Amino acid sequence: MQDLTEGSISRHLVKLAVPIAIGMVFQTLYYLVDLFFVGQLGDAAVAGLTSAGNVGFLIMAVTQILGVGTMALIAQASGRRDHGSHCASERA
Repeated sequence: MQDLTEGSISRHLVKLAVPIAIGMVFQTLYYLVDLFFVGQLGDAAVAGLTSAGNVGFLIMAVTQILGVGTMALIAQASGRRDHGSHCASERA
């Protein structure tokens, strides 16, 4: 595991952001290729795909928010060496 507390902050941010940005570009390209082929079926098909695409992007945004929030909590707990279990089943 790499120590992100040493070195340039901007370099670490770019190093972490590049794979995410590439993934987002490919997701958008996948959506656009689908839209191109479905566009040949008519206006109703394009409207359906566009609506589904927007819902898909919203779902991806929510899952990214949950993922980043969870990782931040895990990183904070790891940084303060808090490896104890906080499960409700073990507190009872």
